[in-house]
Amino acid sequence: MFQSVQTFVTERLGYTGKNALELPITFPRFLSFMLKKILFAVLLAAATHLSWADSGPKTLTIKAAVAEGFIDGLHAKYLHFLADELDATLELSTMPFARRIKEMRKGNLDIMVGIQQRFNKQDEFIYIEPFYETLSYRFFTLQQNQAAIAKYQDLKGILVGVNRHSRYFPPFADDKDIQRVDVSSLKQSINLLLHERIDVFVHYQESTLPTLIEMGLEQQIVKTQYQPAHGNEYYVAITEKSSLIGYKSRLEEIITNAIKNGDFARIRKNHYQQRIAKQ
Repeated sequence: MFQSVQTFVTERLGYTGKNALELPITFPRFLSFMLKKILFAVLLAAATHLSWADSGPKTLTIKAAVAEGFIDGLHAKYLHFLADELDATLELSTMPFARRIKEMRKGNLDIMVGIQQRFNKQDEFIYIEPFYETLSYRFFTLQQNQAAIAKYQDLKGILVGVNRHSRYFPPFADDKDIQRVDVSSLKQSINLLLHERIDVFVHYQESTLPTLIEMGLEQQIVKTQYQPAHGNEYYVAITEKSSLIGYKSRLEEIITNAIKNGDFARIRKNHYQQRIAKQ
C-alpha cells in the first residue's frame, strides 16, 4: 500500500521533521515513533482529565433553613436552584421563621427566600434585586358562605384566620376591628374552617388553590366574593455577615435570568403538580 515506512510517516502522519528525511526509516524506529505519539496523546488526555477533576469539587457552601416540616417544600426547591446556579453545596436545615431571622442576623445562615422588603423600616437585610415573584393574598371561606363576604366591611364581626408572621395589606393589616385567629400553617387554616372554628382565612392563592385540589376540597372551600387588589413582592435576602456577600452581583444576574426564563414559575408549578400527583 505504501512503498516504505517513510512514505507512511510523511504522507499519512504529516510528519515532515528532520527524522522523516533520514533514509531509511527502520521498523524499530517507526515503532518507537508511534509509541511516542500514543504516549503523548495518553498523557495529554490524563492531564485534561485531572484538570477537570481539580475544578470539580464545590468550594462554596451555603447555609440556609426553611420552615419545619418543609425540608422538601417550595422554598427548599428555590434554595437548591440558587445553590446549583452558584455551583455551591447547600446545607439545609429547618427552623421557625423567627429563629431564621435571628440566625441570619448572627451570620449563621447565609440566605433566605420569601422575604418582603421593608421600605418604611431600616433593617440589616440586603434584598437582591429584582424580586423573584409576586404573590396575592385572597380570602377563602366555605362554599355556602361565599356570597356573605361581598365587601371589605363584611369581614368585621367574623373570625378571620391569619398567620402571625405574615405582613398583610392595608387597611386589613392594621384594622383593629377585625377579629383575628392566629394559625401556624395553611393546612391548619383549612382544618379550622372545615370545623367552623373560623369563618374565613386569608392566604396566598398561588399556594392555596393547588393545596385545596390536593386535598380534594376545591368545591367545599372557595374564594369569597370580596377580594383585595394587591400583590406582594418577594425577595432573596442576604446580610453583610453572609458568605454570599461577595456574590451579590452574581445573585442579581441569576435571579434576573431565572425570571426571564420562567424558572421560578416552573419550579412552583412542578412542585404543586408533584404534590397533587401523589394523592
